[in-house]
Amino acid sequence: MKNRVRFTFVRDRLNRTAIACLIAALEHEVDDVTGSIRVVTLKDLLNLDFDSSQRAVEVVCISAMTVNFPYVVRLVKALRARWGSDAFITIAGGAHPSGDPSNALRAGLDYCCVGEGEDVIREVARNLAAGERLETIDGLYQLEDDRLVGRPRRVPVDLSSFRALPTRMRFPTYIEIGRGCRWGCGYCQTPGIHGRVERFRSVEEIEDIVSVYAGLGMKDFRFLLPNSLGYASVEDGKPNCEALEDLLAASRSAAKGGRLYLGSFPSEVRPDYVTEDAIRILKAYVSNTKLVIGGQSGSDRMLELIGRGHGVEDIRCSCDIISSCGFVPAVDLVLGFPGETSGDRQATFNLVEELGAKGAIFYIHFFMPLRGTPLAGGEPVFLTDDERRNLDRLAQEGIVRGRWRSQEEVASEWPGQGEEQDPHR
Repeated sequence: MKNRVRFTFVRDRLNRTAIACLIAALEHEVDDVTGSIRVVTLKDLLNLDFDSSQRAVEVVCISAMTVNFPYVVRLVKALRARWGSDAFITIAGGAHPSGDPSNALRAGLDYCCVGEGEDVIREVARNLAAGERLETIDGLYQLEDDRLVGRPRRVPVDLSSFRALPTRMRFPTYIEIGRGCRWGCGYCQTPGIHGRVERFRSVEEIEDIVSVYAGLGMKDFRFLLPNSLGYASVEDGKPNCEALEDLLAASRSAAKGGRLYLGSFPSEVRPDYVTEDAIRILKAYVSNTKLVIGGQSGSDRMLELIGRGHGVEDIRCSCDIISSCGFVPAVDLVLGFPGETSGDRQATFNLVEELGAKGAIFYIHFFMPLRGTPLAGGEPVFLTDDERRNLDRLAQEGIVRGRWRSQEEVASEWPGQGEEQDPHR
């Protein structure tokens, strides 16, 4: 006898695209999409009802970043207190559970999905429907006698095996056009979750989903890629301009008058991929007026230390090209890296002053050692009072923006951060 399985996905402002991919994958496994899949917010989590019949299996799928993980755990515990420990199964995924599954499970979650989740969620649906155990699923981890048990998945997800967005259930959000990052920067979780082998959806697949959602009334199509000029690129630091233009031309036609966005948050541009030809292609097709550049530091020493694969001069050149083509360069920079000296930081401030005078703006972040990254055990180097005043001055001048102050406060409380971090506030 086949069990009924219902998946509840808990959505916040940061995980919509991941949920879209999981639902798109599940659409291949379930007959009744509306009866088998529901999406709720963290705020609504405690108002859920669960099917108490013996033939129904309830699965709560929840993802978390390190900063809000304790908040998520408290909500799950409150849900268990209300409904009982047997009312549902919890599966945690995303950045924090992938980077630190042992502690995530010890916090009271049933299973952790480490890495990509599409093939995992399909197998979960099949096994539960058939009354089979979940412990046989690669990529899904649990605790046995306080010991982490599980096996990694050997093969990355084939992006062509499901659409970027669901089609049987409308779920408009960013359209993921590729996955993975070849660079492996020391602070970043992307290679740990999606791997260092870059994979791209085909132009035809992207055109198809744009057409479907244009027909559903979607007007803004925002493409997601870790390096937005790296679409179909096969050579380090060299954009594939032909593929990039094919993608944007086909998407614009399919969008039926809708607007395209590429190179805007959260799909930044690596400065070493910026060429005049590539930026002119973007200018011809996209609606964003800014291009977000992943600069990360104004110190060549720090860029080498964190494994960025480009130098400060690449940042300068990219800003010049972007400005000359009619975009505003918006540069992401991080302060507080482990090992950062006052000289490194002054070099970053000097770059901000130099390029800010030419019209660039800067988004300043403070380093937080994220789970599962090479710098996870690193100690942040905190700002001095003079440096904070300098940032405040630059903010008043309109050159810098960002949440560096609150991020520095969170980092100073590590590892107990996030206990009051409600992402909806």
